[in-house]
Amino acid sequence: MHKQDDCIAVFDVGKTNKKLIIYDRDLRILDSRYIQLEAERRGAESHERITKTGEWLLDNLSKMAKQHTIKAVSISAHGATFVCLDEEGKLVLPVFSYDTDPGIALHEKFAAEFGDPLVLQRKNATPDMPGLGCMAKGLFYIKEQYPEEYARTKYILNLPQYYGYLLTGNMGMELTYIGSHTNLWEFEKHTWSGVMEQLGMRDKFPGEIRNPWDILGIISPEIARRTSLPYDTIVTVGIHDSNAALLPYIITVQEPFVLLSTGTTCVAMHPTADTVLRDDELGKVIFYNLSSFGTPVKTSIFLAGLEFDVYIGMLKERHIQKEFPAFDRALAEDILSRRSEFILPSIVPFGMFPDSKARIIEGENVYPFGDLAAGKTPEFFDDFERSYVILTLSIALQTRVALERTGLKKGMSVFIEGGFSHNEFFTNFIASLCPTAQFFITDLNEASGFGAALLALSALEATNPKMLRDRFTIKTTRLEPSSLTGLSEYEKDFEKYLQAAG
Repeated sequence: MHKQDDCIAVFDVGKTNKKLIIYDRDLRILDSRYIQLEAERRGAESHERITKTGEWLLDNLSKMAKQHTIKAVSISAHGATFVCLDEEGKLVLPVFSYDTDPGIALHEKFAAEFGDPLVLQRKNATPDMPGLGCMAKGLFYIKEQYPEEYARTKYILNLPQYYGYLLTGNMGMELTYIGSHTNLWEFEKHTWSGVMEQLGMRDKFPGEIRNPWDILGIISPEIARRTSLPYDTIVTVGIHDSNAALLPYIITVQEPFVLLSTGTTCVAMHPTADTVLRDDELGKVIFYNLSSFGTPVKTSIFLAGLEFDVYIGMLKERHIQKEFPAFDRALAEDILSRRSEFILPSIVPFGMFPDSKARIIEGENVYPFGDLAAGKTPEFFDDFERSYVILTLSIALQTRVALERTGLKKGMSVFIEGGFSHNEFFTNFIASLCPTAQFFITDLNEASGFGAALLALSALEATNPKMLRDRFTIKTTRLEPSSLTGLSEYEKDFEKYLQAAG
């Protein structure tokens, strides 16, 4: 079998799904492999299975090297995760997942030492994330809970750079990871934050902040022997996955836009020129990222897919695996006109409405989320299609708020990626809720992987990713507003219930 020359391998490390994707120099996917690896629960802690993930990466690079001549490896990874190494470069501690619960006492001690969470959110563009979702809190956690291991920690690497270190033996750092809800970066001054200074850990991170497309190094001789990759295979510095997904749009879209990435977590990202948070945005999961080029990206997050999956799981169990329905205007407008059936956030107090208690409204009856498991459910749960539409409508209404909080304005474009882009009710609802914006579904598969591939191609061609804008096209399909009767009235009632006590 003839091997494809000059290929790029992208290792895309999601929270559960780990993917290895092979691209050619024309940025076409040639091959891919993936594995699902959940973090391991250890009491209140959750540990990333970093050793097993690394072994899987090397094993599959070895298999793919038999079919493709891989010249570059690029790595993207989920946020809020770091790796502690000793003087010999060995793991000192487990790699703590950001859903580790450190306990209320640690949250309070962090606030007492570093400042009020709302003040920090304004200054460092970092919201008060649950668990260890703020990396500074994760660093504080190991210092407090594991003092002996922390004392032996010589190096701290962010997750993408750890896998780069595994491949090359070199250590590096770049801004997209440091600038994503870590509390370690002060955006206005474009420098390390006071929190980092107080932690006293700056010297444990690599010294130079580099571009994500810079070459971290070539693979080590040991890795070359194990994988059969060419000895001169380069590895780029790496990137935070959401910023990797944003990169193709930043370099090709000239006008203001928002990228809406949908899945378990919905992320709305709007490249901007400033880092201003309004008073009413504080306390919500609204923050700023740093793009691949070090520019601010206003970002909002909420757990749309998680809420959707929880309710759909209940409904599918009740209705024995029903298929998702196609768009039905009559059904949608019947629900909107009645204005008596609502599913309200938030199952997890996180996102756009952290103070809203998850519950269902059906006429005069209120069903707290906790009662549903005991069989106390609304009558509309007996109708799968109707429940599906009410649930999707709830997600769309939350999404509108998330988009507006990133700065969505009249005439702007919104590009929708991920699971909800295939939900016809969702796409009709969101386009109708924001009729002055332009909504598009894109054809970009594996968005974070594609962005990481752009970085590798930039490194191979010794150029800036902006110079690659003519090397690919993102095909889009325009969504037209449906002008659904009763939508604005339903939205007002939804907002009224949100403001009421749960």
